[in-house]
Amino acid sequence: MKTILFVCTGNVCRSPMAEGLFRHATKGKGDFRVLSAGVGAIDGQPPSAHAVRALKELQIDISRQRSRMLTGEVIQQADYIFGMTHGHVDAITLLYPQAADKVFVLREFDETLDTFEKDIADPIGGSYEVYLNVRDQIEQGIVSMLKFLEQSEAATAPNIKGGPTHLIALGSDHAGYQLKQHLREHLERQGIKLKDVGANSPESVDYPDFARAVAEQVANNQSHFGILVCGSGVGMSIAANKVPGVRAALVFNEEMAALARQHNDANVLCLGEKFVSPETAARIIDTFLNSNFEGGRHERRVGKFEDSSTPPYLHLRFVDPAIHDAIQLEKDRQQENIELIAS
Repeated sequence: MKTILFVCTGNVCRSPMAEGLFRHATKGKGDFRVLSAGVGAIDGQPPSAHAVRALKELQIDISRQRSRMLTGEVIQQADYIFGMTHGHVDAITLLYPQAADKVFVLREFDETLDTFEKDIADPIGGSYEVYLNVRDQIEQGIVSMLKFLEQSEAATAPNIKGGPTHLIALGSDHAGYQLKQHLREHLERQGIKLKDVGANSPESVDYPDFARAVAEQVANNQSHFGILVCGSGVGMSIAANKVPGVRAALVFNEEMAALARQHNDANVLCLGEKFVSPETAARIIDTFLNSNFEGGRHERRVGKFEDSSTPPYLHLRFVDPAIHDAIQLEKDRQQENIELIAS
């Protein structure tokens, strides 16, 4: 059973709605336990009247839910934690850094939204129509989040032989086209879900275009892993590693494939058609997908990979996390509270 935790500020509007909508969406579809809590919430408060009414329109009753303060115990119970805004995520990771790897913005998996459109604002003080809009945003977020959970659970399955357990982005240039096609057939025979970004023929193309397409699929959590093939594998690995969040490894044998996952947490595998046979490449891929990151001392080192290639809007988070967190908390405070100004 997986425990899902929704977090907002006061725990009387957004997270109770999210809890109710999630229960409704997963009824009979999975083994889930769902909780909601608030950063600074008071225990035992009922949901706001507008929140209850908005969900009642969908035949979902949240009137008996009660607010819960976010605590370390609640955090520990959760397998996945979803905040309504980036500010919530930052507050949770600031208070409970041990939970950082399981905290997400609810709508961050919605590919139709830009990063700064993904926050769901607090409807407190707004009209009923505002609550309906928030309800719909939460519902849409849950749909995309459930797809993410399905893919995440598949990706952590112990063995790929049992069925469709990975979503992989696959790409090549003209020099790697034949090997890519062979690997595509190899993966499809195992029932593994694929997204083939091209190339679609042996005609000459530019490898950076396909490297970036696969790398962005992985960096944006649209695919769990990427596989890239060119003549040597070198160009693909260089181009893919220009995308923040991607750890592309050029591999020539099964031992390197295992170490790339175990020690480097590689999420993109690069191969050279001129240097590995189709049979060896297939074994490399199987090894790569069946190996797991060991963490420990390797985690500290992997954490130092991000550098100046990080986009400007992420710089402060890496350079000065404390200042970044303070700014995000202040932004959240201003967005979610009514300030009275003497005049």
